[in-house]
Amino acid sequence: MSQDTVRPKTLSLIIKNQTSEIARMSLWLTGSLGRCGLSREMQFKFDLCANEAVTNIISYGYPRGGEHDINLQLQVETDSAILTIEDDGIAFNPTENPAHVQPESLQEAKVGGLGIDLIRHYMDQVCYRRTAGLNRLSMQMKLAES
Repeated sequence: MSQDTVRPKTLSLIIKNQTSEIARMSLWLTGSLGRCGLSREMQFKFDLCANEAVTNIISYGYPRGGEHDINLQLQVETDSAILTIEDDGIAFNPTENPAHVQPESLQEAKVGGLGIDLIRHYMDQVCYRRTAGLNRLSMQMKLAES
């Protein structure tokens, strides 16, 4: 970490529930993490996990359609980075989703369903809660001492 790295920091972004917003979210997230001194590898992992989570929210969280806000908050401290995603979509707790089981053959393999496992793999801690009609997913990555 360089001397001009800025930590701790809390940053926020609001996006709409449209797939076109994912690119804007990615630019904001990787840029923010880079300015806070996180490596490109950590930026990639956070961006991949955020893309998975937000894509699921957009794809499945609003069966009735309409325009909705998805709030993102990034907290970067000296020892960890936490991305919290809050939405008013239907309740879904990804931490209760069972781990993916490797299929025995290609015929048994199903398309999709690996995003939650990917998030579990890259993040050190994943927490969910539903409060006042809002889903709140927090993904934490511990930062290596430099």
